[in-house]
Amino acid sequence: MGPLDGPDFETSLALEDVGDKYLDFRAKILLSSEEGLTKVYNRFHDPAEISGEILDLRRLHSEMDQSVLGAYKWDDVVTACGFGLDSVDLADDVQLSDELQERIASDEIFFWDANEALDFQSQLQAQGVITGRSKLPWHYRWPDAVRDDVLARLLALNAERYEEEVLLGLHSKGAKQAAKAAGAGGASGKRRGRPLKAAKADETEVHQAEQMGLGL
Repeated sequence: MGPLDGPDFETSLALEDVGDKYLDFRAKILLSSEEGLTKVYNRFHDPAEISGEILDLRRLHSEMDQSVLGAYKWDDVVTACGFGLDSVDLADDVQLSDELQERIASDEIFFWDANEALDFQSQLQAQGVITGRSKLPWHYRWPDAVRDDVLARLLALNAERYEEEVLLGLHSKGAKQAAKAAGAGGASGKRRGRPLKAAKADETEVHQAEQMGLGL
């Protein structure tokens, strides 16, 4: 299979199936909890959240990861998730213990176990980094090494596909002019872009992905 080939029919069906299961289950949570996506995903990323429905949502999320990586033939990627922080903002006047200071400075702020993440949060609360009922901006995600590895693979694949497109003449001046003429709608003058409804649907999916914190 070449770089420009998409997944085979069986793989496409499997991806569609696992995606539908995830979306259907998420819809049930939204309906039963009477919460919006933001609140549901705040619970999804919160290490203190141990309700059965959120645990099942995380499991389905992992199944989606496995299916998508499998479609790329990247079965060697470990899809296990934990609770991580991109950073910890500290006020200038906050004095931390040497252990906490060293952990934050070395970016060792990813925890496989929810209880360890909550213990770290409690230590910061005890030392005045977090006040009141505030919480840290946790994300239930892959560790940094896995995220970096997958991103590097995607960038390499993108470069490989571009090279093949160049060999096929898809980036030649003539090909670009033909594409521009086709996009203009020819003699009819009608616009042939995506339907407005489809475009809005794409925007919604992007917004949902941002809420989930899954963007690479």
